[in-house]
Amino acid sequence: MSISIVMATLIAGACSQRQEASSTAGFWFEPNACAVPESETATFPPLHADEVALIQQRARGELEHAFSGLRIRVAEDRTAFWRVQVMASLPTRAHSALPKAGESLALGILGGTGAVGFDLIALNAIRYAPQGATRQAIVDAMGRGVGRVAIHEFAHQILGVADIHNTDDQDSYEYPSPDRPSQYYGDLHWTHAWPLLQKRLGT
Repeated sequence: MSISIVMATLIAGACSQRQEASSTAGFWFEPNACAVPESETATFPPLHADEVALIQQRARGELEHAFSGLRIRVAEDRTAFWRVQVMASLPTRAHSALPKAGESLALGILGGTGAVGFDLIALNAIRYAPQGATRQAIVDAMGRGVGRVAIHEFAHQILGVADIHNTDDQDSYEYPSPDRPSQYYGDLHWTHAWPLLQKRLGT
């Protein structure tokens, strides 16, 4: 086999691996990430193992639903092209005056990396719970909130410098803040980011 054929084969293989890697959204929970802040445990006791499992399942389901129809798969892959991890809380940043539920760094041809802070999401799920909401409903809302923050962060990574924020529609994935009832207890939808995702990922 000639050198040129060998090189072409290697390049084709590398391109195939890159294409496969770039169609994966790596999403996982760090150990002990799902901890209700101590300020709330008097009225909302710590989560049980089965509730943590439900939160993780719900969050992943939100991601799969939001990206349904696009050529991207969600996997617990820490080496994926785009990655979001769930942590107990996000570190304080000098340039941020308020705590954040999610953050991302888009790396262009190198993919992207981001994180979701569980503590703020848990607080909001409790705060926005409808009157009379059961513990089960609030646990579901925590998982829903985690997944939807992750969806927003993945969109930032995938679309890079594009401004995806939509401040006019509080029921959109593109809304810039998780500080809203629908993040936890409503239905969300895509607006102007959807055609950009379709173009970037394919359908």
